[in-house]
Amino acid sequence: MEINKIIISIFLVLSFSVHSEDNEIKSRNCHFVWNEIFCLSQNGKSFDKEDYKNSDLVKLSGQEQSELELIDSFYLIQQEILFHKLIIKSIDQTRSGNIKVFLKGGQEIRFQQHKLEDQLSRLNLFLISSESKKLINNFKSIDLRYKTKIAINYF
Repeated sequence: MEINKIIISIFLVLSFSVHSEDNEIKSRNCHFVWNEIFCLSQNGKSFDKEDYKNSDLVKLSGQEQSELELIDSFYLIQQEILFHKLIIKSIDQTRSGNIKVFLKGGQEIRFQQHKLEDQLSRLNLFLISSESKKLINNFKSIDLRYKTKIAINYF
């Protein structure tokens, strides 16, 4: 009888440690929250959101089957704006291909998916310009969906 209790105890300890290790691996791989439903790794692998509760994850939302496209967009955008100390909190993509990037400071940047690289290059040119030093303070949103213009809304 004692041996059975010991065997059961060892089995339970091993089961919990394996489950805990599995959750730890998942949590290290979880970089995004998709549509508030589940977690995504950097390469789009999905995990149950209940296994990982971290409010610092970047939140992505969009149409089904577009999570990989949005992850790619995140990395393109983050690469351009991180140098300017702008940090992404969440990204929403609409059916029409508009992308809204919400920053940790409460600001928003708007793009069109099909023109993203051109718009990022225009944003970078603006952010490195001397004019941007005056204009970038206290902005509420930047809209890059226009062909040759940048619209800036202030608080």
